[in-house]
Amino acid sequence: MRHWFRLLIRNSFFQVGMGIFVVMILGGLILRALETGKITEGENSFWWAIVTMTTVGYGDFAPSTSEGRIFAVLVMFAGISLTAMFTAVISSIFVAKRIREEKGLENVNVKDHIILCGWNRNADKIIDSIQYLSEGRRKDLVLINDLDEEEIARLKTRYRNIRLHFVAGDFTSEQILQRANLEEAETAMIVPSDVDDTIHNPDEKTILAALTIKGMEPNIRLIAYLHSRENLTHIKRANADEVVISDDFGAYMLASHVMDPGIPQTMNNLLDNVSKNRFKRVDIPSEFVGRSFDDLFTHFRKKNNSIVVGVFAEDENLGIGEVLSADSSALDAFIERKLKEGGISLQEESKITTVINPDNNYKIKDGERAIIIP
Repeated sequence: MRHWFRLLIRNSFFQVGMGIFVVMILGGLILRALETGKITEGENSFWWAIVTMTTVGYGDFAPSTSEGRIFAVLVMFAGISLTAMFTAVISSIFVAKRIREEKGLENVNVKDHIILCGWNRNADKIIDSIQYLSEGRRKDLVLINDLDEEEIARLKTRYRNIRLHFVAGDFTSEQILQRANLEEAETAMIVPSDVDDTIHNPDEKTILAALTIKGMEPNIRLIAYLHSRENLTHIKRANADEVVISDDFGAYMLASHVMDPGIPQTMNNLLDNVSKNRFKRVDIPSEFVGRSFDDLFTHFRKKNNSIVVGVFAEDENLGIGEVLSADSSALDAFIERKLKEGGISLQEESKITTVINPDNNYKIKDGERAIIIP
């Protein structure tokens, strides 16, 4: 009780409020002793005191004696001082809140947002792609990292079509994730951080963050980026919905430049977020559910000259990572090695199932969406 009382006494709002209350009470009582007439009746003297303090000056009551007028001047100056203090307290609160927001120390109050955990040289490209692919819809993007204020200010200036928010701290901490409002988030992304020189294996922190995020919000969509394929099973055990591995695409593109010139250039165009011929996903009209892929292909070709390259849908199938045991054992390593030797990719665990260039008689299912080249 004493602790709360001390906090109350030290509160600036309480101090200014008590000052206004005391001046109003004393002003009304002293005015009654100095004046006579209607101004001293009932609560009129207290009304006069508060009106005089706030410099409103309705003029319905006014002191008539010299003593009363001298006292009114004192009440006026006391009121001006207290009003100025009250304004300063409110201003300081807003300024302090703004400073805390810029430092990433405030809670983020947004919903259906994207959380980007970590920071590296590719993070700028990720934000750039999100801004472009949002197609005019302003998305809320919360960054959790240890960047300085100048860098965050630069990002907010550069990406004006995205509402950027910043939370400073370790994205493996539950408290930091709560500050980013993980509970109301739509998607969380984890990228290996290269701003912390103390981290020897960034994938370990990515896996720990995935376990923390899924432990707090099992239903959130989680996308993780790994440096090493060897950690794929571990991140899948953490229930990451999608995993991107740094060597998946680069090695193929490098070899294609040598063995299949023209293929990498085409892929670059299809995957470039500013290209008019990039891959796009679109909804399939409901009347095509149950009809053939050939009908759907013809529809988009005639509608806007687009090419349908495939369809995709959410898949809740059990993944290989979920079948293996919870600890990293010699048996798990043996199974993984044999699966790789057999040409079975662990990435088949993805919850997004795609069918590329299906047979013309392939029947479109409810819930599927199309992948097109405009």
